[in-house]
Amino acid sequence: MTGPTAGNPALNPPQNAHNSEWTCVSWFKKISDAVASKTSRFFGHVVAAVVTVVTFIPSLGIDLVYAAKSLYDRKITKLQAPAPNLPVIPGAKVQWRRYIHDDDVKATMERYDRFLAENLTHHPNEIPEAAYQQLNEATKGDMPIELITEDGVTTVKLHKELGGGGSKTFYDIGDGQALAMIRAPHQFYDELMMQRYLEKLGIPTNEIKPAVIRWEFEGTTYTIATYIAPSFNEYPKQNAFVLDSKAPFNITDQLNGKKVLSAGQKPFILENWDEVLNPLVNDIRTLIDNGVFARHDSLNAILVGKGNKFHSGGQADFEVRAFPFDFSSKFEQYDQLPVKKRLKAKEEERTLRAYIEQVVFIQFDTKKCTLPKEWEDLVTDLTKRYRRRRNFL
Repeated sequence: MTGPTAGNPALNPPQNAHNSEWTCVSWFKKISDAVASKTSRFFGHVVAAVVTVVTFIPSLGIDLVYAAKSLYDRKITKLQAPAPNLPVIPGAKVQWRRYIHDDDVKATMERYDRFLAENLTHHPNEIPEAAYQQLNEATKGDMPIELITEDGVTTVKLHKELGGGGSKTFYDIGDGQALAMIRAPHQFYDELMMQRYLEKLGIPTNEIKPAVIRWEFEGTTYTIATYIAPSFNEYPKQNAFVLDSKAPFNITDQLNGKKVLSAGQKPFILENWDEVLNPLVNDIRTLIDNGVFARHDSLNAILVGKGNKFHSGGQADFEVRAFPFDFSSKFEQYDQLPVKKRLKAKEEERTLRAYIEQVVFIQFDTKKCTLPKEWEDLVTDLTKRYRRRRNFL
């Protein structure tokens, strides 16, 4: 950006700036003249050159280092944690203390807080380990549990395991729904909070909803909070295919040989990717500009076909959208949202490349673990094509 930014008027150079006596050239001349007056003009030039190299050039080098650091190695700006702004609910077993700047997201989480306060009977730390072990038996599919949602109470059994990671596992509970069994009690809340934030930003993500599991152990009823979500197996029915970074081969059978580009489009002609990738590029820019780090476990995308609600209605048979989920960590929780003000330019390029590589794998071969060099070069060329050209931060 070359013009003045809002709130910062353009700087006017001082009137005598071009007459400043202490420029590099004038400094060289003064030293040269001073030495020449005592010796010779040639020796004066030699001494001035040596002094300039020893003192002035290194100082320029230091300035360049700091300039480069400022431009290319910027730190992620982290918000100072303000006081939580979610209201305290009297009598609630758990108080979810967070600061949320967006009024719509805050209103949604306040509603969730009231739902949880009404249905959670114990703080997670009050539940004995033996009761948790009893609940773990439900993962074998034989023990019914009660599931409380905002729509009511149902009795379910956990059918087959659908996938997961080190901190959460998803189970099929029927009707196209999956239930998350989560290790750390704060994780479900962070996921719900982030899902609503992404929804507000217009970014597709899995539509999770709060839920409470209720079960009985030795005559006492216990409850824990979690969430339910549509199973990824349901998405192909809507002409959409989830690219889960933790299970990249799951999409192979679902696509049944389909590719990202339409039949006849050559992948090494970069223009052929524009209609497919432009929606993804816009999503990534939105994430970066709103401080959402969507890499590692959360780096997931979705391939949407015509007729799907996430498809723009353009000419491409398939479009790619960002589909980030799995942001939470069992080791730490978010104390605010967004977590960052804005991410640095290099982070956008890394994120863009990681997403594009996922997509190119589908076009090449979903069963492969690595890309040939020419396909890696294609990822590089596409990343250069779609990254923002200017220093937008």
